[in-house]
Amino acid sequence: MSEMNVNAYFEPADNAVVELADGERSHEVDFGTLSYITAISVSHGNDDYVIVKVRRKEDPKPFWSAKFYKGLNGQIFIQPIPANPLREVIIEVEPGGSLTSISDSVIVNVSYIPKR
Repeated sequence: MSEMNVNAYFEPADNAVVELADGERSHEVDFGTLSYITAISVSHGNDDYVIVKVRRKEDPKPFWSAKFYKGLNGQIFIQPIPANPLREVIIEVEPGGSLTSISDSVIVNVSYIPKR
């Protein structure tokens, strides 16, 4: 493996925080303008992992999903997801592993940069 120097510029991101509680499994997020998603972090206290999915409002198939284990954890995207900006997304949460239901609130933070 070789080393490579990379010059990078990071813009400050805005955040949309969603709390899914009491059996709520999805939530619509409106960024207010066309935006690029740059990171997703999740915090929960369930006994096993939860699966977080992000999809376009008009598309039933998610364009991104990941497992998040108990505690605070997240993913940062070097290239925004999806490649084209969008204004609204649906955040969905499903129980994973040994979970049959979600008993603790799931907090999802979506970091995004408005399109210029």
